[in-house]
Amino acid sequence: MEKLLQLQKITSEEARIFVFEGEKFGFDVKRIYFTRDVPVGQIRGHHAHKALRQVLLCPHGAIRVTLDDGLGSKESTVLDTPEKGLYVGPALWRTMEWLKPESLLLVFASQNYIAEDYIRDYDLFLRFARNQSK
Repeated sequence: MEKLLQLQKITSEEARIFVFEGEKFGFDVKRIYFTRDVPVGQIRGHHAHKALRQVLLCPHGAIRVTLDDGLGSKESTVLDTPEKGLYVGPALWRTMEWLKPESLLLVFASQNYIAEDYIRDYDLFLRFARNQSK
């Protein structure tokens, strides 16, 4: 279910540069956004997508991402380094817990915002996941 991506890091004496190229994600990037100023311990997300694919990155701080496939499997990953990206496909319930102050969640998405793609009710998600697995 979980797929960690190791993204390119270029290091010199002056700086570290982190490169995020869309072809490594497996989809064309249509939308990029970030979430910040979330208090430590706060859990966000609480939704799934019908079709959207994303890569989640934490370029600063640490965020625990928990993915639930609705069929009994849950996995958690801590994003705590800029070169670690987490691919999140459709039909996965996700939560993100902020673990350090000033953590930043950067998201690359396969489509623009479409409200109808969101599943925000966990019981509806469970039915959707069961139907997807048939």
